[in-house]
Amino acid sequence: MRHHRRFDWAKFLFIGGLIVLIIAAIGIYAKSLSPYQQLRDQAEKIATNRADLKTVNGFWWYNRDKSYLTVAGQTKKNQSVYVAIQKKTGKVTILNQKSGITRQKAIQQVTQTSAPKKILNASLGKRGSEFVWDIGYLSKSGKLNYVTYSFRSGEQLNAIKNL
Repeated sequence: MRHHRRFDWAKFLFIGGLIVLIIAAIGIYAKSLSPYQQLRDQAEKIATNRADLKTVNGFWWYNRDKSYLTVAGQTKKNQSVYVAIQKKTGKVTILNQKSGITRQKAIQQVTQTSAPKKILNASLGKRGSEFVWDIGYLSKSGKLNYVTYSFRSGEQLNAIKNL
């Protein structure tokens, strides 16, 4: 004699609901990253067109007095440049990397002077009339610190310690 097994609707609905929740969570996460990615893509497109870039090898978002989107790259003439785009106006400034200190050099200066536990961010933007590297880091004791270096000279312009 055959026994017909009844379909377990509760189990089916539970598994189906779980799958829907997982898909929704992934969708929400992807959408939350979307504005940043759109901004980056737009900045890279502007930088590629205005500076004739063949490769892009860095992107930073500087948010102080004015917001700047900076793209690092190599031009088709093999020059290493930073392309700084003022977010509000769209004004583009192209800086030859040789005319100032690189991001790596600015981070190296912080590392040598402060021995940070962790570098949180390092971004290029404009403060007043001068382009600067702003670097946020955690000290060995876990305190938040910021240091600002002149892009042109590498001189430390400002430091905020132990927040």
